[in-house]
Amino acid sequence: MSFFGELKRRNVFKVTVGYVISSWLLAQVADLVLENIGAPEWVMQTILLVLALGFPIVVFFSWAYEVTPEGVKRESEIDRSQSITHVTGRKLDRAVTFVLAVALCYLVFDKFFLTDTAPQPIADAAPAEEIAPPGDDIASKELGKSIAVLPFVNMSADESSLYFSDGLADTVLHMLAQISEIRVAARTSSFQFRDQTMDIGAIGEQLNVATVLEGSVQRAGDKIRVTAQLIDVSNGYHLWSGNFDRELDDVFAIQDEIASEVVGALKVSILGESEERLQRDQTTNVAAYTEYLLGINELSVISSERLTSAIQHLNAAIELDPEYAAAYAMLGRAYVSLYDWGGIKRSEGIPAARKAASRALDLVPDSTEALAVLGMVEIRDANADEGRALLEKALAESPNNALALEYYAESLFLDGRAEEAIATFRQLISVDPLSELAHMLLAQVLSSIGRYDEASGIIEHYRSVSPESTGIVDIDFYNQYYQGNIANAIVLMRASVENNPDPNDPDPEGQALLGAAYLAIGMPDEASRWYDRAIEVNSEHPVSEAAPLFLSYYRREIDENSMRLAQELLAEGLAERNGSRVIALIVLIEYAIQTGRHDIPLEALDNLYPHLFDEPPTDIDRHWFATFLAGWALMESGDTERGSFLLEQRAAEQEQFADVFGVGLGTVSNSLALRDIELALEQLEKFSSDPYSGLYYKILFERSSLYDPIRNEPLYIEILERYEANSAEQQQLLQEMTL
Repeated sequence: MSFFGELKRRNVFKVTVGYVISSWLLAQVADLVLENIGAPEWVMQTILLVLALGFPIVVFFSWAYEVTPEGVKRESEIDRSQSITHVTGRKLDRAVTFVLAVALCYLVFDKFFLTDTAPQPIADAAPAEEIAPPGDDIASKELGKSIAVLPFVNMSADESSLYFSDGLADTVLHMLAQISEIRVAARTSSFQFRDQTMDIGAIGEQLNVATVLEGSVQRAGDKIRVTAQLIDVSNGYHLWSGNFDRELDDVFAIQDEIASEVVGALKVSILGESEERLQRDQTTNVAAYTEYLLGINELSVISSERLTSAIQHLNAAIELDPEYAAAYAMLGRAYVSLYDWGGIKRSEGIPAARKAASRALDLVPDSTEALAVLGMVEIRDANADEGRALLEKALAESPNNALALEYYAESLFLDGRAEEAIATFRQLISVDPLSELAHMLLAQVLSSIGRYDEASGIIEHYRSVSPESTGIVDIDFYNQYYQGNIANAIVLMRASVENNPDPNDPDPEGQALLGAAYLAIGMPDEASRWYDRAIEVNSEHPVSEAAPLFLSYYRREIDENSMRLAQELLAEGLAERNGSRVIALIVLIEYAIQTGRHDIPLEALDNLYPHLFDEPPTDIDRHWFATFLAGWALMESGDTERGSFLLEQRAAEQEQFADVFGVGLGTVSNSLALRDIELALEQLEKFSSDPYSGLYYKILFERSSLYDPIRNEPLYIEILERYEANSAEQQQLLQEMTL
């Protein structure tokens, strides 16, 4: 008999097939069980090793031995006429058939019952009013292809290499974020785990991702060694790991390799265009790259000092590489943030941001960050429709880009689309779950439309994540303030200001907010003390510069000095921080009403908002007090045609947003400026009983000549008494709380 025939007679083929199928089935079941019980990786590896070693043993056994009625015997000891291999073969046939059937059932079960479904957008998870605070709703979502890039550990003796290791991780993160198939946790959140010893599973849960990339960088002179590993957070298994030894000049090649390897490990299909997009906005200049890293590191903390430093570093990066698109985009972002934070005048900040973002787009026409920055610049410059179109284009390029989501959500809210804004802010938190700013913005939106309990839930959730947060205190302050719980707001802010761990913090907004709160409950002397402290902290900040105007207006002391101060501040481009620009304009209008010098407020308004003085007015500003203030000033000057046009436009928008914001004193003030007393009283009947209703409008209600025509009306007197009663109550509560 031939050798092949002998293998068949001895059932070697059947035993081999049965063993292979049985081993495969055993390995699949073991993998499933071990994954669910969290067994270490070596257990599965041991099982596979044993199965592999068993294969030659089984083959040898089936050749050399035979099962007989008397037991197992060597094949050479058995008379061929007495052999029962044909009987054993039929039993093996049945056994193999059974194992195949079981394997087929497992394959069906795996395909239809164990396969993950695609993740759903956060906005579709539930109606906004039913969504719990972040951490409850988001953590339960399916993770899909998602990743967090942790800051790489700096293993070098030189601490300055920290920026390099951070930058390597940041660049890999940025490159991965260009790929729409992957959801990447934002840098703000993932970099909070620097030097953490927390379990990878816990980190993945907090960041709401399925995989985590971690690594280390060791630098010696011009040589670096990078170690990186991609980990499945559900079981701790390494999906991929790599080591890279390079010259420092080759760091960009390392970044490309790591990003490509991670993408491959996540099994994401990338088109050639996507691969090119990974690196188009980066540099090959190591010195420029270092300055860029220093700049974005400064952007991670929002303060005038840190933002100014960021601008210096990013400008240095651009000087070293004039075609560094990412540096231009981040420079634009820094200017927008510095302007928003009151650290730079509008006349300087907005044009600088526009120039930087436009240059980035010249270099990379679809840069997500540059599109987002330019979109926000247009919105800040009263071109809302154009700005929103740019933001929508940015999100089309990168749907999970944190900066684009933040700016787009803000634009939606400013347009009165509160529910869409809330859903977008929640999507932002899913991408950047540990971002203080994202939580602050969401809570602020909820509070401003009267959903105070939901805002409190967001605030308390973030406090549980970051107990030391000072920014969330500001939002809690407003949330209490809007409800009329001003004593609570004051106690919160005083504790935050007095316990500030940074004695050199140049931000005086906490002190200024305390000044405003004390004015709101009729305590001008205490307000003055806190405004003085704001000036001591930073006399050039908008809230400090405007502090004397708040006090003079409250005390009804609008004179030549207060007029000149307001005029000078506005001429210098006073930023809108907590009512700073608004109070300056109100002072000028009230001064004009007293003296007849209507040219003074009109000149200031024309300089700040020239589009309102076009023939006819264009680009009506829907989001500031500008339209109302300009209309009021024009009416008082005798230009009723242009003034009424602006005020009627404002009234139409207020009517459009009434379902979101309700009927407030702003609506009443607009009608009084139009000199429609009957309508103003009708609106006052509908006015919410909220005791706060906005500081600026409350000051107008109590002190402005605008309300002179209705001061003797019973309804006006009733609301004024309500304000006064609340002030007295809050003063008493504050005294009890601070004993």
